[in-house]
Amino acid sequence: MSSLTVYPQSLPEHPNKVLGHAEDIVSTLAAVGVRFAQVPLQVPVTAGTDSAEILAASRGQIDQLLSEYAYASFDLLNLCDERGVAEPVRRQAQTCKPAHFYYCLAGRAQLALHIGEYVYSLECVKGDLLLLPAGAVHWFDGGERPRVVMVRGFDSAQVPDFAALEGDFAMGFAGLDDC
Repeated sequence: MSSLTVYPQSLPEHPNKVLGHAEDIVSTLAAVGVRFAQVPLQVPVTAGTDSAEILAASRGQIDQLLSEYAYASFDLLNLCDERGVAEPVRRQAQTCKPAHFYYCLAGRAQLALHIGEYVYSLECVKGDLLLLPAGAVHWFDGGERPRVVMVRGFDSAQVPDFAALEGDFAMGFAGLDDC
């Protein structure tokens, strides 16, 4: 189940909202210019499956999303480390110039956004779609044993570079495994 936790940036240990209903998540994120939707998968996939197989199975739905939101490029995050032997994906605040979306095809992950005086931490599950405005400061956490497949779509012709922000601001907030 998707959930959204909202923290004042100055009090990362004390959330002021914890939301579990999709309608509440939609309205809270819409108020800060972020769109959230739950889009059922047309073809189920499994984290850990070869990326080429995932793309072959999901390409129709990916193309549909790209067309619907007028996005031009995408990439696939396919992380599966059930034994916890790989280097964990470090929570690092980052930004990218174009607007983009994250669409969860399998598993779960945390996407956190730093907007204004607040951090919006969304636990994403299969079927969750999060559309971020250009330049949004955010970070991704797949946990110590990631098991997630996400599509990132971009409104630019090429998959852009993400610019990491200096410091460890993101590490002050609860990660996926901390909740």
